[in-house]
Amino acid sequence: MPQEVRRSAWAETLLSFVQRYPGVHLREIRRRLGIPLGTLDYHLYRFGKEGLVTLTETAGYTCAYPAVVPDIGGPIPDPDRHLLALLRQPVPRSILLHLYLDGAGPPSDLASDIGTTAQNLSYFLQRLERAGVVLREGSGATRRVRLADPKQVHALLLQFPPLPDDPVDRFLRFWGDLHP
Repeated sequence: MPQEVRRSAWAETLLSFVQRYPGVHLREIRRRLGIPLGTLDYHLYRFGKEGLVTLTETAGYTCAYPAVVPDIGGPIPDPDRHLLALLRQPVPRSILLHLYLDGAGPPSDLASDIGTTAQNLSYFLQRLERAGVVLREGSGATRRVRLADPKQVHALLLQFPPLPDDPVDRFLRFWGDLHP
């Protein structure tokens, strides 16, 4: 395949992927699409110059977003960008989806329900709490974790689909049920 045709195909694939799955970090884009790092950087730089894509540092990751979302008529607002970036990471996504589907609960139950350690859960809960996405209430045996704004999570889940081959089967069934 000629190099120019290959670059064009990568550009189209990359732009389509970022528009469909905003908030995905660059390493995940590279892994999912199999685009060489230099080619990914080149196209993202070019898309940035053309006003098609913006890159934002979120939670230690460089994440890609479409510059304009037609349904919104502009860029994705910053709080939604941050939440989308978290929904694209496995453990934060599992936490947020569990809290969305099952409601508030004690951290110990949450750790076992999503299949992670208490230390890992604590680390991610601190990040989610600093981001204003979850709230921890009470102390000791009465401590509970809940979503700060379930409506925001619901709206973003409706507007932007999960990544393909997502291991959170329960979420995929739920997301499919949201669309008539």
